[in-house]
Amino acid sequence: MSDDDAMASEREFNERNIAEFRANDGKVGGQFEGFPLLIMTSTGAKSGARRENLIGYFDIGDKIYVVGSAAGRDSSPAWVFNLRADPTVTVEIGPDPPTQMVARELPTAERDDVYARIVELAPGFGDYEKRTERVIPVFELAPSA
Repeated sequence: MSDDDAMASEREFNERNIAEFRANDGKVGGQFEGFPLLIMTSTGAKSGARRENLIGYFDIGDKIYVVGSAAGRDSSPAWVFNLRADPTVTVEIGPDPPTQMVARELPTAERDDVYARIVELAPGFGDYEKRTERVIPVFELAPSA
């Protein structure tokens, strides 16, 4: 499968899961069953186009975090670069209406503390960290002022 075919397949997978999320008040089955998910719409860093991604999130201490793990691949998901270029996003959680939020990439010490908590909650994220040399970024999503 070519890189273009792989990207098209990943895009179709993402679109199917987003449709399921919206049709079922934020619930998705299959490999995502029972995991808290949100739809984050960001602005493409290069294209400027709006990009929707279904992402697992963690609610820790009344703060929402998303992790750019890419399942431990050597490069971050595209949405990480989008947030770094423009941190203003729209977030959909469950049946709630979309909310404008701002993403803040956690600095190293704070990231390390939060990531350790994430690994306690979802041990697979510890495996992701072992698969890659890069530091997996963590973003806090907070309502925009």
